[in-house]
Amino acid sequence: MVVIKENKDDLIHEIGINYYSKLSDFAGIIGYSIEEENNEVKLEFNPDRPDLFSFYALKSNMKIFYDGNYRIKPLFEKSDKLIRVDNIVESERPYVMSFVARGKPLGNYYSHIIDYQEKLHETIGKSRKKMAIGIHDLDNISPPFLFTMRDKKTLEFTTYDNFHGTAGEILEKHDKGKQYHQLISSDEMVPVILDSKEDVMSMPPIINGLKSKIGNNTSKLFFDITGTDYNAVLSAFYLFAYEMAYIGYEVLIPDADRNTINYDWRKIEITHKEVTKLMGLEPENTVILLRKMGYRCEVTSGGYRVNVPGNRIDVMGPVDIIEDIAKAYGYWRIPAKPLKTSGTGVPYTPNEDENIIKGILTSINYQEVRSFILNSEDFYRKTGYSGDVIITNPKSLEYSVIRDKLYPGIISLLAINKRRKLPLKIFEIGQVVVSGNQESHLCVLYNNSKAAYSDIYAVLEYLLARTINAGAKVLQGNYNEIISGRGGDIVYENTTLGIIGEMDPSILVDFGIQNPVAFMEINLDKLRNIIEK
Repeated sequence: MVVIKENKDDLIHEIGINYYSKLSDFAGIIGYSIEEENNEVKLEFNPDRPDLFSFYALKSNMKIFYDGNYRIKPLFEKSDKLIRVDNIVESERPYVMSFVARGKPLGNYYSHIIDYQEKLHETIGKSRKKMAIGIHDLDNISPPFLFTMRDKKTLEFTTYDNFHGTAGEILEKHDKGKQYHQLISSDEMVPVILDSKEDVMSMPPIINGLKSKIGNNTSKLFFDITGTDYNAVLSAFYLFAYEMAYIGYEVLIPDADRNTINYDWRKIEITHKEVTKLMGLEPENTVILLRKMGYRCEVTSGGYRVNVPGNRIDVMGPVDIIEDIAKAYGYWRIPAKPLKTSGTGVPYTPNEDENIIKGILTSINYQEVRSFILNSEDFYRKTGYSGDVIITNPKSLEYSVIRDKLYPGIISLLAINKRRKLPLKIFEIGQVVVSGNQESHLCVLYNNSKAAYSDIYAVLEYLLARTINAGAKVLQGNYNEIISGRGGDIVYENTTLGIIGEMDPSILVDFGIQNPVAFMEINLDKLRNIIEK
């Protein structure tokens, strides 16, 4: 979810009391939540409408919807191309787009566009990996500009916050360099944007130079959007270009860049049949409804020709447009109809087996728990990891691998609940990945001051007697997680179902668990095959 927030008084000043009073009504149409607390207004959006991630954009769309201020003329003017791209950068950041915004000095808009820039970096840009935006004071630099590569040992410049050094030193010592240096793949060269006097404007996607730094008095801005993903670059280009137009700036787009021009007001055809099929009806005022949602529209012989603004990056085809027709029309006005087909569901066999096992275990006072599918690599330094699925760039090191067994997650739950009264008798049924293959497992765990192998073996016998009407042998095995001689493999006929035993105290100490633990983990897919024979 994406959140935008503003002081209530400042917001009323920015968008006017008339539109402020309509925020709740518009939320019911678009689909965002609104909260007001301590004189702060907070709106929470689904990620599918990035064109509305600011109050200026919201006001513009409300003017269109409520006041009939339909988009007739293009928002942008054409301009000469200001940036030339050297072929050498194609291996690093192959996609580049740019535009100019000019108007009054930024003033209070300065902090807004910086915040908006970072919002796009984090969402569309995936923390600058797919796309990064540079914003420059056009009055302080000399076009035309060049996007190229330079040796990081010899390129020297001053960053916007007055850190001076070579590009290599900036990558090693500056906070932004340390945070994003891994996004530059070359060991020797760095991407750089230079003006005609060879002054450094920016080193994408890391940091801007001092020469082109913007401030409250900047009135003419140059935007560069560079990246590794074309769609991300194009999306950020139009989102920011429209945002600058919304706050009152004249936006000029290079005439030579056909990729950007053709995307704005792109055409999508929808038919009467498609509208009726998805909505159950076709409103008489469909053209007006589309215009209220920000589109241009004209009637064709078979339906409608719809022109989509460039910042509606969520619109991919007719279904998205028809959804907007339904929103503008009002879902509450669409009459309910009974389904033409009906049926009765039947239980999914694996779920039936799991429910039987759950019933057996709960009958002896074991409680079901759920742990995270992702786990930390640290836990597996003792037990070993065989899942073969490691998250390349995890948000947290605590969730860096997909589990290959259930008990690590349950042990983590024990650590959280170690102050609870003993004994703790818990189990989990869930999915794991072993050697790249997904399996269904059952883990049963007994934690008590004198927990022993015999306690968990009694549970195993009880479970097997009520599922396969037989017992199983336990063959001694060597496992880092089991005390030597106090557990092993669960074997039925020639099938190894899982492991059972007393957990090694060194693992329990790592989690701060003082009392012993006995556990077993069974492959339910194998047990299910035996049950079905």
